[in-house]
Amino acid sequence: MTDYCLTLLCPLAVEEQLIDALLAIGETGVFASASACSHGFAHGALSTSEQVSGRSRATLVQVLVPKRRLASLLVQLQGDLARSGVRFWITPVIQQGAFE
Repeated sequence: MTDYCLTLLCPLAVEEQLIDALLAIGETGVFASASACSHGFAHGALSTSEQVSGRSRATLVQVLVPKRRLASLLVQLQGDLARSGVRFWITPVIQQGAFE
């Protein structure tokens, strides 16, 4: 049973690297990605147009992770994505399923 949702906010420049890392791990289960805008980052990291609009383009990835795999997944991703600027947070999954 999946216990957690790992959400990753990824700069566009490392989107493929993140997705490749998740696919290479193999045991990540189901994950989804979508275009997103991120807000609240230091202006030095934003382009001039991003500073004006107050947002930067990003990719949001959500991974359903069994509790037993969460710690090792974070260690693997840290190794693959060190200094990439990918931010993450973890939330419990209350319920999941499929409409069949």
